[in-house]
Amino acid sequence: MAMRVRAENDLPSLRIAYRDGGRSEVCFWVLRGAGEPELVALCGASELGPLDFRDADRAGDDQFSLPSDVLYRLSRMVPTLGPSASPPDNALWLELVSPRGYLHLVPWERLLAPLGRPLVRLPNYTVRPAAQSETLEIALCASSAFANGEFDPATTLARLARMWLSAPGKQTRVHLFCDAWAHGHLSELVAGLDGVELTDPTGWQDLAPRRSVLSNPWLDWIGTALEGRAVEVVHLVGYGYLAGGRGSVALAADPTSRVGSHAEFVGAAQLSAFVAGRGAWTFVVSGPPDNFSGAGLREVADALALNSPGISIAHDLALDPDVEQLTRVLELVFGGQNSVTSPLPGISCWAHPKFVEYPEEDLITRTGHSAMVRQATREVLAGPDTPASVASGTRYLESLQATWITPGQGSLDEDAVTALKRVSDLVERRAARFREEK
Repeated sequence: MAMRVRAENDLPSLRIAYRDGGRSEVCFWVLRGAGEPELVALCGASELGPLDFRDADRAGDDQFSLPSDVLYRLSRMVPTLGPSASPPDNALWLELVSPRGYLHLVPWERLLAPLGRPLVRLPNYTVRPAAQSETLEIALCASSAFANGEFDPATTLARLARMWLSAPGKQTRVHLFCDAWAHGHLSELVAGLDGVELTDPTGWQDLAPRRSVLSNPWLDWIGTALEGRAVEVVHLVGYGYLAGGRGSVALAADPTSRVGSHAEFVGAAQLSAFVAGRGAWTFVVSGPPDNFSGAGLREVADALALNSPGISIAHDLALDPDVEQLTRVLELVFGGQNSVTSPLPGISCWAHPKFVEYPEEDLITRTGHSAMVRQATREVLAGPDTPASVASGTRYLESLQATWITPGQGSLDEDAVTALKRVSDLVERRAARFREEK
């Protein structure tokens, strides 16, 4: 699907892959749209860094580097690709083709920053989610199970809350969640801040008792505290962890754990289910300045980008301490501002091009949204207090359509269309009932 998105939108792209399916050499091609890739450079995998990501070793982002000759050759060829037809106009779109091994865990955004262009990772879906147009609901959570680190959850959350209230240019409500030991300080920092709702972790067990071994106390608490309300964005702040090639976010054991207690590792499977269940179409995970594993957080963001349409972002606070880079991305994505003009070394972002046009007969509107999302559903999504059932149902519908319907491939599968219409009818009826009850 990434190749189709690149070809159909005429995107200037950089393709990175292992040579001939092996793991010893890495190749770099440049190409535009549906054109033929041109091999520009190659290097030994060991020259990039510890690409085996062994569990016993700590592979920090500072251990990775790009050979100077590879960077030189790319600097000569990338300008020949021209501007991007989709914003930002100087974007370079990254395509990591299979078999990719662990290449998707490499901090390419930092390594390729000398090229002078912001890097965007190509998405896995041709469908863009139908998003709210007037309001934004944000679930923002930070937690640390580690003592004596550089990560202050209260200060970080206050800074990010202010960013979310100002950057999108829309009416925004931020729901804050943090460790009990940081709650008092956070309360002081956001006191009087309109649009912020801070949830007290005291008594979280009564609010969200753990339901199964597959659930997580933080996600259970957040989901219950939202009282059925949908959110557009789920934003977590925590240390990354990588084991067996799978990433996770390290949170405290529960919201009232003492600092220094053991960590609870939340993986992509749990997060995917939670994000979809809340109807969110944007997932952001920010790593603190002394993050254990940036690769772990990139793996989580990549897994969510593979599982459903939407925007997925891994954010490095060490490279973006004043959140200026993330602010520019949000201004572009949510506010339509042409604010991204330079590289974003602290941002790994998986996003669909904004201005995609598909024929209506393929069930895709000219703005790239699913034509199966109907009037009442669109109105409820665009209004305040959207119920999670409508938003998550819409996300499910979009995921099914992205899997079953391939634009531009001839006649549609009528059985698939019939099934999609049934799902669309269910979501539409739920949206209509909600609209009548208000």
